[in-house]
Amino acid sequence: MERSGSAVTDTTIVILVLLLGGMFWLFTWLPSLGLRQEIEEWVVPAEFVGVENPVEFNVDVLTRSREQYLFTCAKCHGFLADGYGPQYQLLVPRPRNFSHPNVQNQTDGEIFYKISAGRGDMPEYGSRTTQQEIWELVWYVRAIPHLPGYYDETNPDDVILNPGTVPTARADTTVTAIPLIAPDR
Repeated sequence: MERSGSAVTDTTIVILVLLLGGMFWLFTWLPSLGLRQEIEEWVVPAEFVGVENPVEFNVDVLTRSREQYLFTCAKCHGFLADGYGPQYQLLVPRPRNFSHPNVQNQTDGEIFYKISAGRGDMPEYGSRTTQQEIWELVWYVRAIPHLPGYYDETNPDDVILNPGTVPTARADTTVTAIPLIAPDR
């Protein structure tokens, strides 16, 4: 029964609920059905392919880059850098597992370019951060297969965490330490 002067009817409410439910389904279930197509190969310009990392590798670089990774990259690439971050199902192409040989066989310049320029759902960080921080992230991507608490995919059929003590954030950091939790597989 409609009240006099009321602009909202029961039918309007039902339609709005159905529309919101449909939108929820589109954003949550549809990507997980695997219906989204992968996009073409990511071609890196030739001037970046041979570039070597100018930043010297040390423990401070690894610590800073881990904090940067947890703050900017983990939501998509995962806290274990395995490509299973909280948003991975919504992204095309799916985020890479940084331990995988396809990533580790890339040059430092290729990884730097991909972080800097971005593509599709991968944001570009070249205008958001310094080149120094991007080069430090390149070191972190290189170190992931060897770090305790991360997956080493030299054998992709062997999904075992590396042994050892998992690194923690510095005491003076503003980054909240996030515990490493293995995804269900």
